[in-house]
Amino acid sequence: MATVRISAARFGSLLANRNMTPADVVERVQTAVDPDSLVNADLDVDFADVLALAKFLKRPWPYLLIDEAEQYAAAGSDNRTFENQKVALSLNLLAELQAAELMLEAAEELFPGSGYTVPVTIADMPASRLAAETRELLAVSFESQIAAKDESAALRMWVTAIHGQGVYVAQRRLRDTTIRAFSKVLGDQAVIVVDTGDTAYARIFSALHEYCHVTLRSTGICDFDDHSTIEQYCNAVAAEVLLPGDLLDTTVVANAFAGDDDSADEALKRLSRHLHVSQAALLIRLRDYGTLSQQQYDAMELRRSSRRSGGKKRKGGTYYPPVINKVGRLYAHRVVDSINDGAIDRQDASVLLGVGEHLMPTYLAKLAKGD
Repeated sequence: MATVRISAARFGSLLANRNMTPADVVERVQTAVDPDSLVNADLDVDFADVLALAKFLKRPWPYLLIDEAEQYAAAGSDNRTFENQKVALSLNLLAELQAAELMLEAAEELFPGSGYTVPVTIADMPASRLAAETRELLAVSFESQIAAKDESAALRMWVTAIHGQGVYVAQRRLRDTTIRAFSKVLGDQAVIVVDTGDTAYARIFSALHEYCHVTLRSTGICDFDDHSTIEQYCNAVAAEVLLPGDLLDTTVVANAFAGDDDSADEALKRLSRHLHVSQAALLIRLRDYGTLSQQQYDAMELRRSSRRSGGKKRKGGTYYPPVINKVGRLYAHRVVDSINDGAIDRQDASVLLGVGEHLMPTYLAKLAKGD
């Protein structure tokens, strides 16, 4: 059988970047090769084993042949909360972080001068002030928010507003259950990545939460738990961007949540649908605004979390909208503009957009039709 020489420098760095040891490979991949030997010296390996290792490491097989250490993108701030225990980055998360890094590297090269915009911050800026300035910058009116046709329309509205500030919003399936979203900045380019496993309303909150991180220059990976001070702050900002006091004053009926548990939960659902926000965001804001006590918030949030974990799976969409959303419409349009300007060819564009070259004509038509 044909053999291929694997680089020890590359293989060893692949394991190190994933917080793995050769023993982990032995436990999870069936091959005839000894991972300990691969770390210590370049080896000729049966091609079938090369394919198995590449699949396990989620990389194309030629990637293992490059005779230099893998330079992996930094995760940024790790805002996840695990009882104060550091948790290693999973293979899935590392792959998503690298995909975002590659987006930003391409954007820096292809779209110079198209940097992002965020509110100006000062030290110890109150969350309410940053929320007000963010809402003003994004320019989403109360009327537009309430008039949204459904949750998908509301999501498109907020994503378009963030795109208007030059920040890419990528919607991808994040298989790592320890995170809800993440953000990265490279030079004057910024990307927010939200999980398509979440509802559209939840993705709106995630995008605004991450936009706050971009504003604060504290980008990284997030779970939105209130145990972290920075997560508390970004949660508060995102909730108030969605639900300013003036909007709450005109929509929340006095004593709306004063009944029994079922009545309070139904009132929460109705208000969530009316304002086109997630129930989680609404609860945070109602607590911070003083409409709910901490005790009411804790009880309602516990019931909401239970409903969410037992909810039905949503139906999938057609092929092209999710593929476009993986990089976001702003990024996709800029790549298409680079084709038209002659900066890149269609083959290069297909790699940047994550779509087969033979599908590019239909992709471009679907992208244009969605505007």
